[in-house]
Amino acid sequence: MFHITRQGDLPDVEPRIVLIKRGENGWPELSDEELNQRLDVIRNSLTLDDLREQNDVAAYRQFYWRLGIDPTKKRPSAEALVRRIIAGKPFPRINPIVDRYNLISAEMRVSLGAFSVDHLLDNELVLRMAEKGEKFLGIGFPEPKPCSGKELVLSVSDEIIALYPYRDSHNSRIRGDDSAVLFVLCAVPGIDENRIEGAADALISEFIGSKGS
Repeated sequence: MFHITRQGDLPDVEPRIVLIKRGENGWPELSDEELNQRLDVIRNSLTLDDLREQNDVAAYRQFYWRLGIDPTKKRPSAEALVRRIIAGKPFPRINPIVDRYNLISAEMRVSLGAFSVDHLLDNELVLRMAEKGEKFLGIGFPEPKPCSGKELVLSVSDEIIALYPYRDSHNSRIRGDDSAVLFVLCAVPGIDENRIEGAADALISEFIGSKGS
């Protein structure tokens, strides 16, 4: 059973984890038809002005500022996805798992991390501050980058798997054929607990309740 241990003096965050195993029939595909229908619901229910007024968007932005990150330059992942959808830009298609959890993130406006259990060497995740100079290879990084020591990170067996709550590791990324995925719901101060619970329920319904699982 996976769990998160807090280490040191940390910001007031309590991540929620959800473990989902691959079903007998593999991971459920996301058809273009289903995707477009769900994207239309988002586009028809929100404008950019509406998005700016959302309490959950403000909560992530305020948390980024506390971490020393400018959220107008590095936008919280859920907000960035919704902005992309509202603007009519193509939805990023990666693989069935990533596509579905990105869609849930946009629908629920909750930032999600996802890690392949096949590449996690321990079941204890540690939420801690990075050590200065500690290396992290994030998704999309051409090479590992040293941490400043001010980053809030999730690590497993001393390897950083995420800069919380905005960048996951290349090594533990979702490949698409993973035997199981550990999702981390990024709860921050100001986020309604019902929204986090709703996102957790949506993940379970999406991958376990789907006819493809």
